[in-house]
Amino acid sequence: MPNIDKIKSIVTTTKNRREVFTDVTQTEKVSVKHLNDLIVQHHYLRDSTGELWVDFDHPLENVQADFAAYRQRLGLMSPQEIYELRSSLGPTVREFSEKLGLGSSTVSQIENNQRVQTGYQDNLFKWAKGIHFNATVKPDNPKT
Repeated sequence: MPNIDKIKSIVTTTKNRREVFTDVTQTEKVSVKHLNDLIVQHHYLRDSTGELWVDFDHPLENVQADFAAYRQRLGLMSPQEIYELRSSLGPTVREFSEKLGLGSSTVSQIENNQRVQTGYQDNLFKWAKGIHFNATVKPDNPKT
């Protein structure tokens, strides 16, 4: 059941007239990568015909909410945490990326919440932050 929050009045360029949209939030089940059961709060604008639109001022808002739910479920660092880490260490995106063996566009997209990092990439960020891992190697044929 959607929640109606407030009403927005927007001038549409296609119809060249003022149109009234209602802010609506609704909880939806979404998929990001291999997770198919993320429950996320999405924001839409409902027009006078009942059609739902993404917020014209923030078109990636719902996608970024999906990314945040994915990161939280897997315990991945947030884009803000990664940006703050890099900033505190001092290097540029290019320098930081080179040190980690990643592409600068990849790191930039992750920092700007336009892409979700892989587990491997997140481990590199955590390593740069100083988090140490205790990796246990399991033998292929354990002896009994």
